[in-house]
Amino acid sequence: MRKTFDAELQELNYEVLDMSATVERAIDVVTESLSAGDRQAAMSAMEMTRAMDQMERDIEDRCLRLLLRQQPVARDLRTISAALKLVTDLQRIGDQCANIAEISLLLEQQKRDHTLAHIRTMSQKSAVMVKRAIFAYVNRDAEEARTVMALDDEVDSLFNQVKEELAARIAAGQEAGSQAIDLVIIAKYLERIADHAVNIARWGIFCVTGELVPEDPAE
Repeated sequence: MRKTFDAELQELNYEVLDMSATVERAIDVVTESLSAGDRQAAMSAMEMTRAMDQMERDIEDRCLRLLLRQQPVARDLRTISAALKLVTDLQRIGDQCANIAEISLLLEQQKRDHTLAHIRTMSQKSAVMVKRAIFAYVNRDAEEARTVMALDDEVDSLFNQVKEELAARIAAGQEAGSQAIDLVIIAKYLERIADHAVNIARWGIFCVTGELVPEDPAE
């Protein structure tokens, strides 16, 4: 019975890795769509995120089977519980990538300026956070997870800078007000992606220590 359980647990890890890899690719493609105004990249990102819905359901089903099959020991219970929480964050990152890709299509024919450059930097930093958070989770590296959590301040700072720049532009009555709103929305999605990376890091620490790092009340 235990061998069967361990095999199922390993399959769970593989499924989480597959979904994580899909999320990482989606973020890379979205970053490319923002950097180059690549319509095909945006469409590709939207398609990738649709596949995550089934991945999330499959992982949730496997977690429930594992919980019902036999009484897991504490370490197993942490792994399964963290996986259930993790896939929710991965799915939300996927949804936000799709939303960003959709809005980026609207920006394709619009003027690209220094504010968009800040947003591209946000996208790159958020992508790094997600990848490092997944690495920390997979490798049960609590120190790396804490490093990821500390990086969130950089993304928050960029988000505030983008908001201030766009608010000043709108107040000055400059043109392309609708684009400014689109850019704020994209920046907010990127900030949320970084927040989900922090959550993934928290679940990585939980797997190692059994303790859940409290959420930042500012998030």
